[in-house]
Amino acid sequence: MRYKLVITTACVSVLAGVFVFALFFVASSLALDRGVQAATSHVAAAFSSGELVLDPYQEGSTTIGSHQWNDCLITAMAIDQRGDRARLALSPIIAGFPGLADDADPCRVLKTLVSGSQPDAELYYYDRYVHGATVLLRYLLPHFRIGQIRALYRVAITGVLVGGFALTLIGIARDRRVAEFVVLSVVILALMRFFGLESFSQSLGHGPADLVAALYVLVVAVLVFAPARPLAVILAAALFGAFTLAFELFTGGIPLGLAMVIGLASLGARRGDQPGEYALAACAAGAYAGAAVVTYAIKVAATAYVAGTGVIADIAAQLIHYSPASEEGPGFIAAAVSICRSIGVLAGGMTMLAAAAVLGGISAGIYGLNRILRRNMDPALRQRAVLLAMSVLPIPLWFLAFPNQVAIHAWFIDRIVVWLVAAGFSLFSLAIAAGHRARPPSEDSRH
Repeated sequence: MRYKLVITTACVSVLAGVFVFALFFVASSLALDRGVQAATSHVAAAFSSGELVLDPYQEGSTTIGSHQWNDCLITAMAIDQRGDRARLALSPIIAGFPGLADDADPCRVLKTLVSGSQPDAELYYYDRYVHGATVLLRYLLPHFRIGQIRALYRVAITGVLVGGFALTLIGIARDRRVAEFVVLSVVILALMRFFGLESFSQSLGHGPADLVAALYVLVVAVLVFAPARPLAVILAAALFGAFTLAFELFTGGIPLGLAMVIGLASLGARRGDQPGEYALAACAAGAYAGAAVVTYAIKVAATAYVAGTGVIADIAAQLIHYSPASEEGPGFIAAAVSICRSIGVLAGGMTMLAAAAVLGGISAGIYGLNRILRRNMDPALRQRAVLLAMSVLPIPLWFLAFPNQVAIHAWFIDRIVVWLVAAGFSLFSLAIAAGHRARPPSEDSRH
């Protein structure tokens, strides 16, 4: 049975990865040359109205968002469509102008681009990512202003999270799989408050990836209402991994998604059909990671076929630069300092609140796990608690794997620490809820 499940997981991973990449490639090809003039005018108007500003760092902004750097970079890639069509369908280009560094000041580059100035003739293709956010923007920008697109992203993420939370409350009220719904309700509340959505939900770079994560939680809530066979659970995790990779810009979406799958995947499966909580969670995590790897591998292979193997060398060099093997040293101390300094990003710049939530989540999680493991409780509940505890591991492991990248970008990567809050308080709530259900009625309650 488990051998067949492993084979199924591998097949689902490949199919999901191929499907998502094919979807991206077709969408990317069809998006080229669609309303470029209208899109350019919308961007120029955004600079005039203040929806885009030259300073790319707007820490704590709840109107235009904190990450103008990514917004400007992605917008420039969306409207600058010079170059070979087949190559552009795989990777956008980054515009360059004499005297302007695209990597240091993308907003000034973007403003210069929409003003009509001619960029450098040499084309630099940004091959390291799948660039789903750029493709999506190419469809939206000809029809909507920058501010309207941001509002669309924010409303979509908010609506999905509120819908998921409403489902959890209905499930608890109906006394249906209360433990599962309690976990999901705490997770959604943590995402609402401690994922920095007030500053990042409207981001042209972060918004789509955040929406994918929110949709996965909603899917799990639906599955808890209508428990599914293991195949459905594994398929949901695989699609989650592939779509996360498609919209990922190395901002932490991959480790956060893996943590969510480990902690939540088994909640939506039929109890009688499960191969076991651990086995199902392992298969779901494998499907998530496998689908993400397949999506990226196809993208890199296709780009290398069109542009040569130098693409692979560039990606490898960047990974080494971000890792402990970098020539600059491992950077663990710098990463730790940056994480502590930027922890306020979880709650819109409120450092004390964010730090208290993280420390409280860790403490509550330790208490909850200890309480569940020390008492004679349902084996499925114990396994679920262990999975929630294990689900936090991808977060610190990611920081250890890429400390130099974290040291530079902690001011937005710190948001993935939200899972320590979500998993910790979920464990605490699970332990308390289970204890109350197992406790016999008191004498006072009988009268």
